[in-house]
Amino acid sequence: MAAAAMAMADQSLESRVARLESDVAHIRSDVTEIKIDIRGTREQMGGLREALHGVDTSLRAQLTDLREDLHGIDTSLRAQLADLREELHGVDTSLRAQLAGLREELHGVDTSLRAQLASLREELHGVDTSLRAEIARLANHLTRGLAGNRIWILLQSAANLGVMARGYGWL
Repeated sequence: MAAAAMAMADQSLESRVARLESDVAHIRSDVTEIKIDIRGTREQMGGLREALHGVDTSLRAQLTDLREDLHGIDTSLRAQLADLREELHGVDTSLRAQLAGLREELHGVDTSLRAQLASLREELHGVDTSLRAEIARLANHLTRGLAGNRIWILLQSAANLGVMARGYGWL
């Protein structure tokens, strides 16, 4: 039985070794396929790297162009702003000169109006004085005339009373 057990053990050992050899062959074929896949992946990654490098180069070139364009625009805008500042300075200077001229003109008009107003005041004072004198003269004349009229009316009334007193025999 020992020999039979040995023979069985040999068969089972051989079958195990055969199975192991078969598994090793499968593992080798899997490893070969993995190597092929890795090579393909590496080639694809190389292609992707080249494509990314191309995109990176293109983007860097476009960024450089954009920077140059922005620098040109910035320079242009700064020049336009400087021109606008100069133009505004000219307009400001012109407006200030016009305002100064208007101030001088208004000062001249003010002085002229003040002189005319002073002349009118003097003329009105003269007219006021002459009107006051005329009013005083007329008041004096009117007072004399009224006094004369009163005296005359009193005399007429006295004469009428005298005639009436004689008519009634009172006198």
